[in-house]
Amino acid sequence: MSNSDSKAGPQRRRRHTFTPFGQEEGEFGAQSEVPECWTEEMLRALEPHEHDFQEFKGSGWMMRPDGDIHANFLYYLSKQISAFVNGAGGRLFIGINDEGDVDGGVPTTLRGGTREWLEDLVPSCVEPMLGRCNVFEVVGDQTETAIMPGQAVYIIDLPASEEAPHQAKDHRYYLRIAGKSRPMNHVHVQDILRRSRQPAVTLTRIGPYGEPILDLGDPRGPQALIQFRAFLANQSRTLAHHVGVEVHLPRALAGRIVRRRMREQGETHLTQSPGKITFFRYHPVPLFPTQEVYALSFWIRVHPNNLSLVAEGCPMDWTVFADDSNPGTGTQPLWEYQVVQRAHQWVTEQLEAVD
Repeated sequence: MSNSDSKAGPQRRRRHTFTPFGQEEGEFGAQSEVPECWTEEMLRALEPHEHDFQEFKGSGWMMRPDGDIHANFLYYLSKQISAFVNGAGGRLFIGINDEGDVDGGVPTTLRGGTREWLEDLVPSCVEPMLGRCNVFEVVGDQTETAIMPGQAVYIIDLPASEEAPHQAKDHRYYLRIAGKSRPMNHVHVQDILRRSRQPAVTLTRIGPYGEPILDLGDPRGPQALIQFRAFLANQSRTLAHHVGVEVHLPRALAGRIVRRRMREQGETHLTQSPGKITFFRYHPVPLFPTQEVYALSFWIRVHPNNLSLVAEGCPMDWTVFADDSNPGTGTQPLWEYQVVQRAHQWVTEQLEAVD
């Protein structure tokens, strides 16, 4: 501890307005990523109230008056860990009382080293074990510190778990509700089971494939045919058993020659509606977590009758279906691709040359 001769005792801290865990921005930077370290100044800046993302526990929660660790501490800790990781995550502070003030801290030498002991204890105090967590040790670093010599405040930083629900040592599941760690009912458990077992599949890449076909042989005028390819990725830890992709295009881009080419490829199903044409492909095999695969290819046709549509941006919409997850959607303006701009320019130049 720096300033070992400094005055000990609780100090009131300046306050700021709390924003949800993982979204804070302030003097100490964005918290969307776990901070590399914590300081006593950061503790003083905490919002003083407990809520769904923040829990204060005084030193007496961990230690008996004689300095030994409570016999039931593992059960106390397990309940809090279960509640945070089953929800949106949060932080558990040990050594801060219910009013949000540092109470002197706990010894840094418990079980041979308090921080190292907690780093081993926290992941294993719930079932299944945690894959991610962080333990921070804050010693006194202020002129008028509230942390006693040889003691520290401990912050257990807990992100939401993709392996939820996690069971505590008392064989119950907990969740943060109205600022408290409460036992979950059946509906909550079912909710988390559905959440953690739904794949998250999206289109990751869409781009031109090969060189455009420039055609002057059509009696209706010059035309450019451009092929695109799209790729899928499973961005979750859950296997996606059934995946399908739809690409929606303005009908003016997909005339007879485009539809014929798509039928010849034989990989997509085509449906038409007023002003729109849709190409659908069912991915033939399950999509593993983090895996990226080819999704489908499609063609567009740039010709004299759709030049204004193309120049206005020409949105291409897509929809991805994966098991019982909510469909993912997106839009990509085709005009953003240089190959489309060049095709537009070529058709325009051919028309001007004829005139």
